[in-house]
Amino acid sequence: MQLESATPKTVLTLSIVAAGVVTLVVVLAVAGIWQTAPASPESETADRLAGQRWYAVTFRHTPIGHYQTHSGRTEDGDFVFQTVLRFRLEAGGETRIEDRLVFDEWPPHRLLRAEHIASTGGSDPTRVTIMEGEAEVVDANNTRKVAVEADLELRDYLAIENWLAIAAPMLGDMQTARSIDFDALTIVTDQWRVVSTVGGAVEVVKESAPNAARIRIGSDLTPERMISGGLITMHRADEHTARVWERNIPLFTSPTPGHTVRVEGVIENPKALRRLTVEVDHEFDTSVQWPNSRGTDTLVAEADARRIAHADEIAVATQPTVNFPAADPEIRKLAQRAVAGLADSAAKADSLALFVHNHLSYRYTAGGRTVLDTVRDRSGDCTEFADLYTTLARAVGLPSRTVVGLAYQASAEAFALHAWNEVAIDGHWRGVDPTWGQTRLAATYFALPVDNALAVIADLPHVRFRVVETQY
Repeated sequence: MQLESATPKTVLTLSIVAAGVVTLVVVLAVAGIWQTAPASPESETADRLAGQRWYAVTFRHTPIGHYQTHSGRTEDGDFVFQTVLRFRLEAGGETRIEDRLVFDEWPPHRLLRAEHIASTGGSDPTRVTIMEGEAEVVDANNTRKVAVEADLELRDYLAIENWLAIAAPMLGDMQTARSIDFDALTIVTDQWRVVSTVGGAVEVVKESAPNAARIRIGSDLTPERMISGGLITMHRADEHTARVWERNIPLFTSPTPGHTVRVEGVIENPKALRRLTVEVDHEFDTSVQWPNSRGTDTLVAEADARRIAHADEIAVATQPTVNFPAADPEIRKLAQRAVAGLADSAAKADSLALFVHNHLSYRYTAGGRTVLDTVRDRSGDCTEFADLYTTLARAVGLPSRTVVGLAYQASAEAFALHAWNEVAIDGHWRGVDPTWGQTRLAATYFALPVDNALAVIADLPHVRFRVVETQY
């Protein structure tokens, strides 16, 4: 709004001038209240997406949770996107994840605030708030602040939807989208590729992991169905249908980690085993690719196996994250205590494994505990042992990651679900098991396929191993 200036011919008394100034202030104030931000392609797309939607979450057609979305505007006119994911796989283990992102109404619609709240099994939630280049993480009564790169705009967040709104992509066309990784506290960039255009809907997959994320977007620019790993599906539904899972028994009803694989054949002196070959007596989906497979139904494990650690793997396995808070002062102090006086990386890795083994007491937990919970309670199951090792190793500069798989238990004469670690030393991954106090792994460990781990776990009651060869 523009106000015309008084002409030289205008004669005003002092009182009129004073009144005019007051009037001008009022007019400008009113103009500021009623003025709206100019429309942009992404703001128009955001307004089209306004509303609430429900999705039923299923695992192989079994309801396990629901996903709820709500988008619109705040009272100040900013764009807000909220999601709530609730699911339960085992008794007492419901997980709830809430995200809320607010973008400025004015172009370029920068991210003003991002919030993430996650909890499992009734545990205290982990809260992450990102605002003005800083993340505040509240976890297990511990609060820490971290500088973050949060340069995200509305056009980044709605890149796919805006692309579909203004273009007509063909099969194979690709689009880049950016989003927040609340665990790594950073912005990630993904490429999405069109794989289907049927009935007005467009289906896209994440190029870096096509089996991990597949989304069908309708003509209204909202997801109709989302598939993860070919197993977990979110499909549009009414609220009643979406919440059916709340009345169902959990998918995994065992209150203890009882998923085991029986073995046909004898494994003598497993700690001395150098090489083990087993045949898998179960027909998995063709997408299930075991890390140590030989063909479709044979697995091979070797003692103290070494694999090349690629640069991108090391980069990920070095970073402090919300789940692995390696930068936390308490964690750093504990890690330095565990490797005091050691300079060699291999010696540090071994010392950490034995330290965690002796520092914690074993007890089964239903999930939802953080690494800081484990440090405080000094107890946990194999997952807590492994996650603490991962965190402590990263705190002293050793790239490390938690591995989930099957490990042989001689007392049960079976392979059981277990968690251990891999640590990168001299450019190679090698395994350690802090739960069982092992600095070298015997040939009795089979890591699960990362992209299909849940599928394998669900099938474990029907899986059998047959010993083909043992070498000592």
